[in-house]
Amino acid sequence: MTPCLLMSIFFTVFGNSFLYGYNIGDVNNPAPVIREFYARILLVRKGYFPLSELSPNESAVFLANLATGPSYSNSTAGSSMPSLANMSFEQIEIGIIKKMVENEPVIEILWSVTVAIFVLFGMIGAFVSGSVADHFGRKKGMLMITVLMFLAALFGGIPIVTGSFEMLIVHRALVGLHCGINVSLAAMYLAEISPRSIRGAVGTCHQLFITVGILWSNLMGVSKLCGTAELWPIVFVFNAIPAAICLIGLPFCPESPRFMLIKQGKEQEARDALRKLRGYSDVEEEIDEMKVEARKSQSVESFSIKRLLTTPDLRVPVIMACVLQISQQWSGINAVMSFSSFMYKNAGVPANVVEWVVCGTSTINVLTTIIAVPLMEKLGRRPLMIYPMMGMAVSFIILTIFHNLQYDDSLSENHQTFAYVGIAAMHTYVIGFALGLGPIPFLIVSEIFRQEPRAAAMSISLAFNWVCNFTLMLVFRFMQDTMKGYVYLPFIVVLVLAITFIIIMVPETKNKTFDEISVQIGLGRGKKGLAYEQDEGQELNSMKT
Repeated sequence: MTPCLLMSIFFTVFGNSFLYGYNIGDVNNPAPVIREFYARILLVRKGYFPLSELSPNESAVFLANLATGPSYSNSTAGSSMPSLANMSFEQIEIGIIKKMVENEPVIEILWSVTVAIFVLFGMIGAFVSGSVADHFGRKKGMLMITVLMFLAALFGGIPIVTGSFEMLIVHRALVGLHCGINVSLAAMYLAEISPRSIRGAVGTCHQLFITVGILWSNLMGVSKLCGTAELWPIVFVFNAIPAAICLIGLPFCPESPRFMLIKQGKEQEARDALRKLRGYSDVEEEIDEMKVEARKSQSVESFSIKRLLTTPDLRVPVIMACVLQISQQWSGINAVMSFSSFMYKNAGVPANVVEWVVCGTSTINVLTTIIAVPLMEKLGRRPLMIYPMMGMAVSFIILTIFHNLQYDDSLSENHQTFAYVGIAAMHTYVIGFALGLGPIPFLIVSEIFRQEPRAAAMSISLAFNWVCNFTLMLVFRFMQDTMKGYVYLPFIVVLVLAITFIIIMVPETKNKTFDEISVQIGLGRGKKGLAYEQDEGQELNSMKT
């Protein structure tokens, strides 16, 4: 670990991976006050707010409609006019807004759009990330997309000033586009600049800073900090700070040597970059390995997504990459997070403390991912996926049992105990996810492809990741309503199938060259692939001589 490598890793993960995690969680804790802001803006646009500016006749008509209307009857102010009339304008406005948030379908629709548009534009970003990586390079691509985050911070900071919730929706679209691109670029860059012996540990830093970003966004959004009706835009403006640090520091980091030599043919520049990253001058062994890969790729056309999907020799690794991303999103992590408040409530945790307990869960996620960094090189990729996933499946079985016991009224005196067991199982699930299925799919995809198809493969696999995320967001609310305590069963099935697939199909990639991994899983086989496998060692020895 040299200063140059450490600096390159830091600016990459802080300006990209951290922002991805941050924007996954930044809408969670401030959600109630933002939804109230939506309700207030809708009422202002209808001419109902503020009540103090209405004429006596207008306010009387509005309050009469409020007391008898279907959306606001039985409001916190009461269902009769006298009780409303006995309250101040400010108290009535608060009651109206809270009742509107609860009962008005348009608020739910607008909020769903605000949350989901992040994933929708993330899919778009994932599809174009391969082209960005190959045309501009890994480092330059990460620098170029910082403009998206600066624009996003601008739009995220002005909703209250402009009186427009549409600004926040535009903000979410821009950060989604940025994150869809940066996840691919960061994972590829980290895999290509790291020494083979610590490539897994370096790659895990990507997931580590995603979890750090989620934790930091949860902390920023609590009601004691920025999760208030006046300060919540600061949560979204904060995106500009990591983007600015990345823009300042990343230019001093070298471009990926593999990209420069294999894609651009700049051997001397690649050698110079490699010397900076390694801290010593004799880097010819790695250069020779890249030359062999470059020679093999000369006879291969550039890999578009269409070509990637239609090349028979790449079918197995493409399936492998996509299945791992699907397994990550459909393993049930969203179900655990969605039902956590239910468990905390039944365990007797006060409502005003729940947001801090959620931060505690995120902290466990971060600490476990830190542990996964050294384990990645000691235990390997396969064991860290298979055994923690088995633990995740067992945790879901326990959650299913004790969640359903919560609905048994005859056992009401034990509901708190059941909730504690459920919370413990939920945290063991989070630990299992952070050890394996969280970080490894990003790393595996960057390892199982040679240089030529790597960008396109990363693009298509991450597109599957975003599509599965988006699909789950659309259907999970219905799953909660219809399946209740059995909502974990589909995820248990997914985990069992994924474990079986990994045992049968996924190779161990620890401490192997990209070419060795490719040969191991059958990449490039056929006449040319067999020829490569037979003469690779001889060619490398010849180069060394």
